[in-house]
Amino acid sequence: MKRLTLKTLGILIILAFISCATSKDIHLIDMTTKESPSETELILTTTDPVPYKETKLENPPGIIISFPGNKVFCSEKDELIINKGPIKKIKNEYYEKEGKGQRWLNFLVVELSKDIPYTISQSGSSIIIRMENLTQSPNAAKEKIEPKPQFSDKTPSLELGYLIGPDDVLHIEVWQHPDVSGDVRVNYKGEIRVPPIKSINVMGLPSYQVEEKLAEALSKYLIDPVVYVSVKEYNSQRVIAIGETTTGMYTLKRRTTLVEFLGQIGGTKENADIFRIKLIKKDGETYTYDLNKLINYPQKSNEVLVSGGDTVYVPPLEINKVYILGEVRTPKVINIKGKLSLVEAVIEAGGYTDNAITSSILVIRGELGSQKGIRLNLSRILKKGDIAQNIDLKPGDIVYVPRTFIASVERFLRIAAAPITWYVWFLK
Repeated sequence: MKRLTLKTLGILIILAFISCATSKDIHLIDMTTKESPSETELILTTTDPVPYKETKLENPPGIIISFPGNKVFCSEKDELIINKGPIKKIKNEYYEKEGKGQRWLNFLVVELSKDIPYTISQSGSSIIIRMENLTQSPNAAKEKIEPKPQFSDKTPSLELGYLIGPDDVLHIEVWQHPDVSGDVRVNYKGEIRVPPIKSINVMGLPSYQVEEKLAEALSKYLIDPVVYVSVKEYNSQRVIAIGETTTGMYTLKRRTTLVEFLGQIGGTKENADIFRIKLIKKDGETYTYDLNKLINYPQKSNEVLVSGGDTVYVPPLEINKVYILGEVRTPKVINIKGKLSLVEAVIEAGGYTDNAITSSILVIRGELGSQKGIRLNLSRILKKGDIAQNIDLKPGDIVYVPRTFIASVERFLRIAAAPITWYVWFLK
């Protein structure tokens, strides 16, 4: 066997080094999402195992996955809308954006709808991201079977996007550039200053448009800047509260629901009609809400937002009255606190007298000039359980319990008896 010369040995070492340095490219071949009641999985599968680096984003919440020291190629779109579990979308950033074939992946961003716990692990050539699903109510399973109560109130749609104004505070995050990132306040002209940019006008823009403007401006100084913008303080958004609550003008600091707003200003007073709270929007539209329904159904509550220029009116309870007259033991005015049925109103008035016609009770309803009478049979409710007769009373209703004919005659005779007696006595 011939000995290897030093020259031959050197050539072999160089070839081995080149072979190691020019290993085959790695490709991201599959992105799969799996969802269960408790968690959602995002599985990234590559042709070979590849080291990765994770970076957590806070505003907006998300995860950045990068592949330092490796060329990972992918043919996915720049942005994938997922909307599964907490995952909103996936953004892919490429070194080379030209061409429609395989592109060298710089990093990918998993954008979440909420900051939630997650874990990342690697199994073979797959990177598995496990995320907890958004918290479900204890009655979630029951709600899927039983129909939810219908809300008759007219409901405004969710706002399409918060429009930034003076005195708002924005949180700006430029990926891998902490020197440019941070909080900035919008001045009275609607401008922000982000070094090295002198100023940029953001008046009346949603946050995603500010991201686009900043990325374009920073591209003069940075290579392909990735910018995230969120509103930290909503100081340009002021809401007026009046009525049976702590009245005043309040500044929204973030996305705020009606329930949250009332809680922040100290709730409602004892005399408040919490079943008919008015939300008067800045465009003049008025919506009425039952605070109990909003509290009991968080999904509904999350859709009812207050925004700049709105007025929240909590009316007093006294305006919701029912009058019960006639043959009851204590004719009175009853304040409605929630729901009040016919039977409950009669009981509240001490019950009916012996002279009452319980089979023909009259409920007078409506505005003056357009009133109508509803005749109800209390006897059928009490004796036969006819709940159709036991209607819920409305503010302003007048309940009249009539007298029997015999009782009316007896009353007439008592009134008429006095002058007849005087006449007889005078003749004597």
